[in-house]
Amino acid sequence: MKTTINNSYTRILLTVLMASILSCSKEFLDEPQNTAGLPESVVFSNREIVQSFVTGIYARYKGQWDDDLTDDGLEGGNNSNPDTGGLYAMYFARTVKGNDLIQAPSFFLFDYAHENRSPTFRRTSFTWTFNYEFVNYANAIINGVENSPDLDEGTKKEFIAVGKALRAFHYFQLALEFAPNYNNDRSVARLPIYTKPATGSSTGNPPSPLSEVYDMILSDLKSAIEDLPEERLGKSYINKTVANGILARVLQVTQDDWDLASASAKAAYGGDAENAVTSTNWGEGFDDLSDPDWLWGMFQDGSNESNFFWLSPHAMIDHDSDGYFATYANTNFRDTFSDTDVRKLFEDIYGSSTPYREFVTSKFTFTFASDVPFMRKSEMVLVDAEAQYRLGNEDDARSLLFTLQKERDPNATMSSNSGNALFQEILLERRKELYGEIGVEWFDAKRLRMPINRDAVHRVPVNVPADSELFYLTIPQSEIDANPNMDNSINQQ
Repeated sequence: MKTTINNSYTRILLTVLMASILSCSKEFLDEPQNTAGLPESVVFSNREIVQSFVTGIYARYKGQWDDDLTDDGLEGGNNSNPDTGGLYAMYFARTVKGNDLIQAPSFFLFDYAHENRSPTFRRTSFTWTFNYEFVNYANAIINGVENSPDLDEGTKKEFIAVGKALRAFHYFQLALEFAPNYNNDRSVARLPIYTKPATGSSTGNPPSPLSEVYDMILSDLKSAIEDLPEERLGKSYINKTVANGILARVLQVTQDDWDLASASAKAAYGGDAENAVTSTNWGEGFDDLSDPDWLWGMFQDGSNESNFFWLSPHAMIDHDSDGYFATYANTNFRDTFSDTDVRKLFEDIYGSSTPYREFVTSKFTFTFASDVPFMRKSEMVLVDAEAQYRLGNEDDARSLLFTLQKERDPNATMSSNSGNALFQEILLERRKELYGEIGVEWFDAKRLRMPINRDAVHRVPVNVPADSELFYLTIPQSEIDANPNMDNSINQQ
């Protein structure tokens, strides 16, 4: 990890702070001081400068990583690809691994075919580098704020909490992407843990057992939730509500505290499910961060804050704008929606005789100003429904499920299912509500140890068995070569 972490840290006070300086929209600070190149002693001496630093970190979610895994602002130009365009690119790579959507021979085609996990492939290297870079940013915040003689205690608590929430979120992504399911083998060791920022003399740490990685994730999130405020500069920022949502997702994976999963989900959606599921985005392009249903997302303004054609899912899925026209909808998935469901946004616009090209979805509209959803209240209502089912409260689970269903379909009726049939209905509702957004189908299959079985309509009808190694990536060769505490045997686990 020495190479990745050290390279990112040498840029952290330059590239990231410069990104924050250039950000002047409603989502970011108005004209913060020019702090590019300032030493840590200055950066962590003033609340406004620390906030600018954090703002710049969030702006990195719009980054475009070159093939050599540097950012696009470095000498040599931009050799990046839309499938390594930021956090949403990682989510979309998960999305196309499922059965519900179909990817044409375009970007993300190797993810779609489950052929993109080898140690030297771009998907593997990008996903590792991207997440560990943010881990290092988080450690820089925590370390810098803790050691600052100038910041007051309230400011310190708040920004340490920001750092811990970021670190937990990105270690969670690493655990999902590079390790088997948590409940398969908690002793498997594939991820090094770092709690201090890298320096020029840093050496990569040995990998830690998955149980220790999740212990740190849970500890960081619980600590962060205590000290994070609800107030924030915009929905691009993690606050107490979003941290609760992240914790709810983690507990869906560990499956060992459904009471806390329910409480965390409720804290995220506000406790009033009927109000929480109200959305203004369905049929309007799913591109507006101001939607009351959206908890966390990536703001874009179409000019200085835009990822342009690197944007997923919008640039891939929209077939009416100037994008890639790359993603299609499975006919059988389309047929799970009633005709009065506002989410049934599928069209046969090509009249194609090729089965996989029969339907597209107009859920997402692509422009350079399209905002990207990372977390929504409706997802949290469904997490709560699953938690209630797991706790044996099936009436509560059905009621929460119906709250969402009747909001999306005026002709919906409350489920009469029980047992596994009710659970499967909750999982289907998650797919219908969240398709294209966060890779929900892949996430549920992995955490629940289920297969991904594609039907014949697919361009690549591959089947992925439960607990298959295809559910996680190998460790990048670049990490193995740079870290003396790792060798090639790690990919034999």
